[in-house]
Amino acid sequence: MNTWIKLWLPIVLIVVMSGFFMRDLTKPGLPKMHDSNPHIARMIAYHQNFIDGQFPPSWAKEVLGGIGSPVLLLNYQLPYYFSEILVRLGFGYFDSYKIVLGLSFILSGLVMYYALSQKYSAWASLLGTSVYLLAPYRFVDIFVRGAYGEAWAFVFAPLILAGFWRRSLPLLIFGWAGLFLTHPLASAVFAGFFLFYTFINQSKRGKWQAWKLYWLSFAIAITMAAFNILPTLALTKHTYYTPADSGTLSQFPSFQQLINSNWGYGTALTGRSDQMSLMIGVGQLLVILASLVIALGKNQRTLRFVVVMTGIAIFFITPLSRGIYELLDLTKVIDFPWRLLICVVFGAGWLGAELTDQLTNKLMKHVLGVVLLILLIWTAIPIAHTGEYWNKPENWFARETGDSYGEYAPRTRTTRERAPFGLRAETIAGEAEIILVEHKVTRLELSVDAKTDSVIRINIAAFPGWETRIDG
Repeated sequence: MNTWIKLWLPIVLIVVMSGFFMRDLTKPGLPKMHDSNPHIARMIAYHQNFIDGQFPPSWAKEVLGGIGSPVLLLNYQLPYYFSEILVRLGFGYFDSYKIVLGLSFILSGLVMYYALSQKYSAWASLLGTSVYLLAPYRFVDIFVRGAYGEAWAFVFAPLILAGFWRRSLPLLIFGWAGLFLTHPLASAVFAGFFLFYTFINQSKRGKWQAWKLYWLSFAIAITMAAFNILPTLALTKHTYYTPADSGTLSQFPSFQQLINSNWGYGTALTGRSDQMSLMIGVGQLLVILASLVIALGKNQRTLRFVVVMTGIAIFFITPLSRGIYELLDLTKVIDFPWRLLICVVFGAGWLGAELTDQLTNKLMKHVLGVVLLILLIWTAIPIAHTGEYWNKPENWFARETGDSYGEYAPRTRTTRERAPFGLRAETIAGEAEIILVEHKVTRLELSVDAKTDSVIRINIAAFPGWETRIDG
């Protein structure tokens, strides 16, 4: 009985706690998150691709007012497969979107607990998981930004950690592949994170096996994700997308904002005028600072490593790193420096477990742990809520841009703005009758009866790969 309680009680607590903080996602309607409207547009397009037998999904034929976009081919894909399963089961697009977001939060807690429990006690693993789950940035991702991919990146990062500690090739492969298919920036950053961890935290006897696990899992995973990665690398240049458009060097939050900033549902602006919170979290900061002090002692290799890597992430979030961004031209890779908070949150969760198990006094370990848990819950309750809601039907979103500001519009257009194209093809000179024979995501067939010499305009954005054939 005691073994059962020790095994399952933390898991039940994590599920109940996660479900409680995701309760607002059960409300009807679609919250006005930063990215909720383009995600719904993509979900509709994914569904149409699957219906038309197109895999991998490539062309969102209705977005940008009806002329289409390659956004499906050039953006992360995995979360949309999850939502498509729910759509096929009969859920609407709004509910599918919210369910997938909520599941990402719950699963991230379970996977983090599983990872930490490979090395730490159940109590330490539960506290570390709570630090990981209840960071303010987690609720920014869910309730403010509606960041589909980044929310799932929080699931796969601890899966990689579990893979290293268990020396499990399958766990590492699925962890890396999940990151590649959900968040390119996170996959790049954690590749460096775990590369250094492999380098400095393995014994001489096990170092070869650790390197083999790292590179083999990385290579297999990147091969699995190649259907998404290769088109992104090869074809994004034909769109308006570039991280530099975000004004990276003007998006650094101040130290004050990282320590304490007001909660809001607006966007991240230049300077200190952000309308959303970018704070690390009170409990998370206390854990990081306590770890920094203890890391100065002897025999603290793991603690020292995580503190240093977390500190590096914080450094690259702040204006202190501006010179390095300019020197290494990092604006081509990182659009918003504050997105590196994903690494800070991950580090804080790991440190929470490490610190707890370093306390040898059992009473002190449990008392301080309970105080930390209460602090985390108390600071999270006021912010775990949705804001305003859209007053639009699902089909209204189908012709949205499918991205934030038309950045995936093909450069063959002179504008990235959407325009209302009511007809798939129309006569712009002469006299002709146009009959739509077939229209799938990657194929359009027309029958044209021209009474005079005519010019027919096909209202599909030109993009590499499209072919036009007349009479066969």
